[in-house]
Amino acid sequence: MSGADDRRTRRALVHKDVVINGVIKAEALDISIDGMYIYTQSSFIPGTIFELRFKIGEDAINVMARVQHAQPNIGIGVKFVELSPESSEKIKMYIEG
Repeated sequence: MSGADDRRTRRALVHKDVVINGVIKAEALDISIDGMYIYTQSSFIPGTIFELRFKIGEDAINVMARVQHAQPNIGIGVKFVELSPESSEKIKMYIEG
């Protein structure tokens, strides 16, 4: 994911609270069925995998995510890994809205 042309799936702009590894509070700025961009001033190394928690409506989504790219003091682009079919469907319905 090096730029907008590499994005293969539809993205929706959001302002969603997310929690990384149960302790770091951050804010998602966009979401797709494959991942999201998260505003955080915490530093992450590309390739790092962590637990990510957020809500779609009233439903809690818990997923592992891999850092695809990082912008120090700005944010990170993450790809979802191990996303359950139920969570995938909830995200898809949210994006297609």
